[in-house]
Amino acid sequence: MCGIIGISSNRSVSANIINSLKKLEYRGYDSAGIATLSNGTINEIKSEGRVDILEKNFDLKNLSGNIGIGHVRWATHGVPNSINAHPHSSHNVSVVHNGIIENSTLLKKHLVSKGHSFKSQTDTEVIVHLITENLKTYDLQEAITKSLKQLHGSFALGIIFKDIPDLIIGARRGSPLAVGYGPNENYLGSDSYALKSMTNKITYLDDGEFCIIKKDEVNFFNENGIKINKKVLELSTDQKNYDKGDFKHFMAKEIEEQPATIKTGIIEYVDNINNDINIYNFPWKVNEIKSITLIGCGTAYHSCLMAKYWFEELTKLDVNIDIASEFRYRKNRFKEGTLYVFVSQSGETADTYAALDLCNKNNMKTCAVVNVIESSIARDSNFVLPIHCGPEIGVASTKAFLGQILVLYILALKFAS
Repeated sequence: MCGIIGISSNRSVSANIINSLKKLEYRGYDSAGIATLSNGTINEIKSEGRVDILEKNFDLKNLSGNIGIGHVRWATHGVPNSINAHPHSSHNVSVVHNGIIENSTLLKKHLVSKGHSFKSQTDTEVIVHLITENLKTYDLQEAITKSLKQLHGSFALGIIFKDIPDLIIGARRGSPLAVGYGPNENYLGSDSYALKSMTNKITYLDDGEFCIIKKDEVNFFNENGIKINKKVLELSTDQKNYDKGDFKHFMAKEIEEQPATIKTGIIEYVDNINNDINIYNFPWKVNEIKSITLIGCGTAYHSCLMAKYWFEELTKLDVNIDIASEFRYRKNRFKEGTLYVFVSQSGETADTYAALDLCNKNNMKTCAVVNVIESSIARDSNFVLPIHCGPEIGVASTKAFLGQILVLYILALKFAS
């Protein structure tokens, strides 16, 4: 649940990075940091605790630069402190990272043998030194392509370079990452909510892709470094659901929005005129589905647990449930007649996406039950059932959980009919 922000602009970016990091606070974190590039120098400030503490740092007032990256972190490798906080930097590269590098220990041994020294306990610092090492031999694009292929695990990355002062690199495998577009500046973010305060024009990176962001252009590349074209999505400009209003916190607001979630879901999926369920674009014949597997993490997994009873009671389908974090590590026996349903509020849950990706590689039938229809899980599934509950900012899910079980119940009714 870490958060990434990057901005390339023709003006100072530190204030906007801090404001965007504050919008990512709902994800939870234990440390924060920011790095900007100014006069050929990477300027880095990090602190344990909240973004407010980072903002009060005296050095931040003098943190100039038209290019910068920021991060809020939950500690995985190493305790939460200013040394382990992101960004991590070498003499010429600075990186922010969401995810886990599974082969970091082996890479670190290799890089130490090459003369690199490490300051932190994190897996992320390996990325910094790996890119630094590859830049000795290759140009920027080749160095990035080679480095990404050497990394095993999941990542969303934001990278800036002392010797290449006009760009930010973004890269994605497993963890979500988006690009935003603005006048005379462009953005990188792990969350469209943080970017939405600056732009409503978004492009999502797909797995294995990376991008080069400058203030006036963005270019996208596949895992082999070949340039590709990407769609620009226009998000709603409605800001009312992103504000707490008169509520003390988002969770209280979202609990009060639960009746509206039920009403919206029923209007969307129940056809009172024809006395039918409004799921008309189902891409398969119902008799092609012999069993159903429900997959999710956390709250979404509990939605699946509830839905299992409804599918068993109302249909003749065999029903299985998988917790997404374990799915790809088992020996799955994929069967042609199985429908795999992936449940996620954000549509970017890394383990759930990994399970979806495995099913797609085995040509399985896939359906997404998500709240964000532009998300990776929605875009890569055969069929999407949105829960239409509006943004859920509170970490403890309330209205999204209600929306998930409503849509799963409606899906069970559709199969039953």
